[in-house]
Amino acid sequence: MNKNLEKFLRKRKKAIKNPEKYRKVYVNNIEKLDFYIKHGKTESGVPSNEKLPFFNWEVLNTELLIPCDYYEMDAQASFLDDNLLDLGKLNICLSYGYYMLTIQSYKFKRFRYRFSREPLRLVSPTSVFQLSIAVILHNNEYACQIYTLFQAGYMKHWVNRSKSHIGDFIILLFDKVKGGNTLKPIVDDFAYQAILDNWDSTDLTEVTAFLNQLCDDQVTQVASPPSKMFFEFDNMNWQFTPYAALMLLTLRAQHGLENPDFEHPGFGNLTSLLLTQPVAPQKDDVLEQLVAKLHEQGFGELPQHRESLGTVVRS
Repeated sequence: MNKNLEKFLRKRKKAIKNPEKYRKVYVNNIEKLDFYIKHGKTESGVPSNEKLPFFNWEVLNTELLIPCDYYEMDAQASFLDDNLLDLGKLNICLSYGYYMLTIQSYKFKRFRYRFSREPLRLVSPTSVFQLSIAVILHNNEYACQIYTLFQAGYMKHWVNRSKSHIGDFIILLFDKVKGGNTLKPIVDDFAYQAILDNWDSTDLTEVTAFLNQLCDDQVTQVASPPSKMFFEFDNMNWQFTPYAALMLLTLRAQHGLENPDFEHPGFGNLTSLLLTQPVAPQKDDVLEQLVAKLHEQGFGELPQHRESLGTVVRS
């Protein structure tokens, strides 16, 4: 066993306690969401902008990010315990992520008009995992909606990239398979061009090599120190679930392609985790109340702005 894998597996064991460590942050954040549900605004209010005033819901950010992260790391802890995906928790994570990124998409498409500059590096690189989760859960509606943010902003450098190419791969793979193949890598020597070019290969030996490359790279990046700048794998969540590899397997299965029976020493058997159909979302009372408040405020029913401001993203 190499040193990277040894370090990865040690960190993996400790990650089971991550939800417990983060729970206080999550509980405190519920109070902020309750405040919004009750008053229709965040405690800090909205910034002023003479060119294009903000809606109250446009400043929702960490209020949605925190429960999104909490449910993902809770699902990840379950995965580490029994090597099964907790679909209920992943669905709640995706639901929070969907509204967060829909709001961001609306806001960033109007950023240049408001501030006379592009929103450079303001989109978190961990946001791409919401796209992979939507694919893995067969939620095509959410996947396509989330993709609009990256379709608009990836090549304009809206995403705050790390030195990892895995996030780029997730965006570019979806674009290749479902988005019209309109995007190109914005990094030199992109690590996964061969996988993009041959994602639909019928050679299972080749596909196995692709999966090993993605999983081995994730293990290396999780095991690396922060100075290496793989910062989407430098937090309590996203580290120990092979989202990129599962996304590739899922997209292949959706297109009727055979997949290998693939197992990796860091992640277990991935093929056995694949779903065959969408999973019904799990109920989350706070989110349901928040969404009701957003729609009460006109979210999802906004009039079309002129073309220079982009198309309104509907929930």
